[in-house]
Amino acid sequence: MTDARRIPAGLELRYDCDTSALPPELRSRFARLELGDAGHAFVGRAMSTRPGRARTALQRALRTVMSDFDANGLLGMYPMHLLGTEQWRSLLPWAVGALHLDVGAGSGDVTRTLSPLSAETVTTETSKVMARNLRRRGFRCFEADLARSELPDPPYGLITCLNVIDRCVRPVTLLERLSAGLAPGGTLVLATPFPFDPFVYDGPRSLDPEERLDIGASGPQTWEQSVASLAVHVQTHLGLRVETVSRVPYLCQGDADQPLYVLDDALLVCRKLDTAPGHDHPSGRRPTEKSGQSR
Repeated sequence: MTDARRIPAGLELRYDCDTSALPPELRSRFARLELGDAGHAFVGRAMSTRPGRARTALQRALRTVMSDFDANGLLGMYPMHLLGTEQWRSLLPWAVGALHLDVGAGSGDVTRTLSPLSAETVTTETSKVMARNLRRRGFRCFEADLARSELPDPPYGLITCLNVIDRCVRPVTLLERLSAGLAPGGTLVLATPFPFDPFVYDGPRSLDPEERLDIGASGPQTWEQSVASLAVHVQTHLGLRVETVSRVPYLCQGDADQPLYVLDDALLVCRKLDTAPGHDHPSGRRPTEKSGQSR
C-alpha cells in the first residue's frame, strides 16, 4: 500500500499491477516503486499553493489562442512530478554520470529531478515558451521536434522521453531516432499514461498524429495489456532490452477546480546492449573524458 502521509482522502495512487496478467518475460522485471519523500513534498505543495479562480480562468482563456503547453508556460501552471532524484538514482545506477537528453522537457520540473545524475542534461522542446523557461532554469535547450529533425549532438548515455509519445506527431519515428541516438549500453527511459489516447497540439487545436503506435488499436486494453504492447514495440522494433517496468502516477499540481491531477503512467527502463569494442563509452562520453565532465 502507498504510504498515507499527507495524501488527501480519496486520492488513489497506483504503484502496483496484476503481475500475473503480464507476459512471463515481464513479470520478473516489474519494479514496484512508491511515492517517496519528494512525492509527498510535491503533494503537500500542490495542496497548499493551488492557483485561484482568476489564474485558472486566464489559463483557459489563453488556451483558445495558443496550445496548452504555451499557456501553462506563460503562467507557470501545472508543474509535474514523477520520481525524486534518489529514486531515479536507485532505478538507474549505471546511468549516473552519463550525458543525458530529456526530450520534450516541458517546464523542467521532472528534468530537475534527473539532472543531478548526469554529467550534463540537454533538453528539447517544441513550445517556444517552455524552451525559454528551460533556459532560464539553466538547461541547454534545442527548440526542435525530434520526430522531424535529428538528435542534437549524439550519442547519449541516457535519454528520457516522459509523457511525450502520446502528444507526438510521429511517435514511431521519434522512438527510432532516440534508439539510434543511444550510446552502446545506453538507457532509454520511456513513460506514457494509459489508457493511451494520442493527439497533437497545433496551437489551440488538437489533431490526430500522423503515425500511431500499436497500443490499444484493436480496442480498450487493461494497464497490463497496454504496457505489454509497448514493451513488444520497444524490443521488436527498436532492438532494446526492457530492464524494468513500473507503474508510476504522474502527478500534476491542479487549479481552482482540483488540487491535484494524476495520470496512470507506465515507466519502462530500456537498454541498448551493443557493447562491441571500439564503440563509445556507455555513458555517452568519449573514453578519454573524465567522469562528470560535460561536453
